[in-house]
Amino acid sequence: MLRRTLLISALGAWPASVFAQTPAGQQPAATPPAANQTPGPITPTNALEYAFVSALNNEGMRPIFRRYLMETHVALALTTADDNSPPRRVRVRDDFTAGAIFTSEERLTHALGADAPHIMINGRAALTRLVGGNVVINPGYVPMLTLEPADVAAYLMTPGESSSGPTQ
Repeated sequence: MLRRTLLISALGAWPASVFAQTPAGQQPAATPPAANQTPGPITPTNALEYAFVSALNNEGMRPIFRRYLMETHVALALTTADDNSPPRRVRVRDDFTAGAIFTSEERLTHALGADAPHIMINGRAALTRLVGGNVVINPGYVPMLTLEPADVAAYLMTPGESSSGPTQ
């Protein structure tokens, strides 16, 4: 069975600094205003989010969520504004950092701020860029999903097409 964690709490004690992670060698960016707020529960605004929220309590929705994740556009947080920039890593807990994927651009903007660098690509391409590392989908929201490297590899084995190019 795949080892993955579906975190269902808002992680109220989770520090806002999670969203202010800076890659080594770069100056820390100003903390975006939204980073001082806990994002909270998701009210679905698109099919991917509906499937994601539904999959929390309905096992039958989990394959649908996986398919939507792989085929629809997601917002991949980046370290800089360059489309080829490395993905941004956030601290989920003391011993776990992960590349951040959001189910919509609005979720990313609310969590990381309006100026947060990101790219809109399909989920398969986002996971491909994060292969070999941990991934967190909708960090700080309820629900959020964390994937370990083996889980990412399993998702990428799902049949389908990949488009690694930017859509912005």
